[in-house]
Amino acid sequence: MNRNVIVPLFLIVFLTQCTPQRDYKIPLDPVKASRHVISIQEAEQLKNGFQQAKKELRRQIPGNYLDSAFNLPDAEMFNRDAIAALLNAKGAKNLRIYLGRDEKGQVRFVLLPADAEGRDILTTLVPGPRAVSVPGISSATARDGAQAMESGQRCPPMCQTTQDK
Repeated sequence: MNRNVIVPLFLIVFLTQCTPQRDYKIPLDPVKASRHVISIQEAEQLKNGFQQAKKELRRQIPGNYLDSAFNLPDAEMFNRDAIAALLNAKGAKNLRIYLGRDEKGQVRFVLLPADAEGRDILTTLVPGPRAVSVPGISSATARDGAQAMESGQRCPPMCQTTQDK
């Protein structure tokens, strides 16, 4: 083989194999973040309190109305990129989570960026085609291409816990 081909080929292979792995972190202000921190025990108490209240409400409301009209999840999970898109919105200082209800009666979480004064920011979060269409809202009537995040993985059935070691 020609030396003019071998040297560049070797450099390409060598440099691509030696690229260090980066652990990307989203910058944060620990003081501001600490305003929202609770112990895992308190989090468990809040979760259990919700479950108990949901069971009691089912007991008090006859029939299947609660599940058919307000199918309440325990949680919804959103991927890191969805959260980053919200926090990267121009002027975003907060994240607001609304409760919504879809055509199947399932309660869903709708996430929007909010500014420092607590106002919702209506903007395009991810350019390009949307992953899903919203029933009853045509793209022609959507406000200036503004987007929100939804379609989290509902819990149950998608519930798992890991312990950071």
